[in-house]
Amino acid sequence: MYALNGGAGKRMAGTAVTAAIGAALLLPAVPASAAPAAPTASTAATAPAVAAKGGEYKYHYTYRVIRKTTPAEVSFKKMNKIMNGVFPIKGMPKTVKKNQKICLKMVKDCNPVRVTAVGKTSFTLKSLPGHLEGAGKIITFKLVKKNGYLVLDVSAHGPKAVWQKHPITDKSNRLFARGMWGAYAVNLAKAAEYNLV
Repeated sequence: MYALNGGAGKRMAGTAVTAAIGAALLLPAVPASAAPAAPTASTAATAPAVAAKGGEYKYHYTYRVIRKTTPAEVSFKKMNKIMNGVFPIKGMPKTVKKNQKICLKMVKDCNPVRVTAVGKTSFTLKSLPGHLEGAGKIITFKLVKKNGYLVLDVSAHGPKAVWQKHPITDKSNRLFARGMWGAYAVNLAKAAEYNLV
């Protein structure tokens, strides 16, 4: 059901991606203190992107996934058994492990990344030469518990690609990233409903 590569899962993921990207393009980030409590899953971003300075690419987004009583460590361990089903970009393996090289498939056939760290509640990817956004970008995905919610925390930094140095393309890329990781949070919430996360 959560496999993004086919059937109902593909339709669900497509809808989730479209909804999350649409929300990201139309709605401002909501501070955690102002976000309404949701009886079910909420993917509202709770922190705005950090502005990039000079040639550095940088952002930080958080998403409330679902109200959850289990520790983040338990959710992360479960998620890392179905990573290919919840991650919003094709090419992720079922389980991420340190030093894995992964070919993410979006826009171009292969956007290579390497898993540089896997912790108890997080994993980090580094973009490699040949990636659409250029090499050297570091992105960390972390599950945390906050105010009774499971939260997806995403932070990225690294050198800007030439096309990201223009204000319009830079902003568009950030909005796209915000929507994409919002889709990740939606997928996690749906998996959590079946106790898969």
